[in-house]
Amino acid sequence: MLSLKGSVRKHLIALVGFGTVAQGLCKILLEKRDLLKRDHQFEFEIVAVSTRSRGTMFHPAGLSLSYLNYLAQNKVPFVENLKEWDAEDMIRESNATVVIELAHSNMQDAEPAITHCRTAFKTGKHIICGNKGPAAVAYSQLKALAKKRGCAFLNEATVLSGTPTLGFYKNSLRGNPISRVRGILNGATNFILSEMEAGSSYDEAIQQAEKRGYLEAEKHADVEGVDAQAKLAILANELFDLTLELQDIKRVGISALTQVHIEAARRAGKRWKLVATLSNEGDNIVAHVEPEELDLSDPLAHVTGSMNAITFSTDHLGDVTITGPGAGGEETGYAVLSDLLTLNTGVYS
Repeated sequence: MLSLKGSVRKHLIALVGFGTVAQGLCKILLEKRDLLKRDHQFEFEIVAVSTRSRGTMFHPAGLSLSYLNYLAQNKVPFVENLKEWDAEDMIRESNATVVIELAHSNMQDAEPAITHCRTAFKTGKHIICGNKGPAAVAYSQLKALAKKRGCAFLNEATVLSGTPTLGFYKNSLRGNPISRVRGILNGATNFILSEMEAGSSYDEAIQQAEKRGYLEAEKHADVEGVDAQAKLAILANELFDLTLELQDIKRVGISALTQVHIEAARRAGKRWKLVATLSNEGDNIVAHVEPEELDLSDPLAHVTGSMNAITFSTDHLGDVTITGPGAGGEETGYAVLSDLLTLNTGVYS
């Protein structure tokens, strides 16, 4: 456990990426600035933003949140406070104290995000990730480097977006060991299966998911279970202190499911869901992502549309299920804010 109690509470933030999550975060910070200072003693400035398409902005005293929100609503190039820096330069050279990593997730080697994290730790900067890659691919190494440098490595936004998952386990379930987690960790596939149950074909449901912006740019990451597989690896790392490689997690997607499967399940009083399961019982570790026919008595069977859910099997409370949105710029931005507030307490693990 690391502690920064008594240290300065003003955080200087650098954003890697300025997509929907960063924009959602900026919107929340602009609207809640006074509340965050009054109720949480949380003060901040966003001093730098780096993007591949619009360049890098930096001002040591802070960039205007109003201007950042204007940029979020108008896809125009950055024209003020420009620096000839890429993201790695920005991390190394800026006066930021915390870097929020929101670049595109790469599940092969998690680059360039892993390099961003390592650069931050080497320069004494904390990392908050909304990018799944680093925690899914190199959690143990990055956690060790962060600890060595006295830095935080926080990942709340990587599992269920704004729905509290890691924080819920670490805070609300303290002293209550868990033996298993099961969850619907991908909102796009849950939406597709819900649409199919309502009568759409697989292709029609895919089109609807694309139209609503639920699918990743590489949609196979959703429909073949890669996204849920990465999230399960993060849960293994964070909840059970296990070092699971992605290839250690069995993965089957939903692309083989047809209306025949959906209708047969309906007649049997069941419902198809893409379920991620992780259990840790001594030397017996089970980790897989695959479609399952769930009885309607299962709480996960009633999670519809793009919603996500996770069930913790606990020692003292039995099964505890939480449900909430698994995607969205403002929702994921809130998860990043929750990590900022954790950092602000000066106590994190």
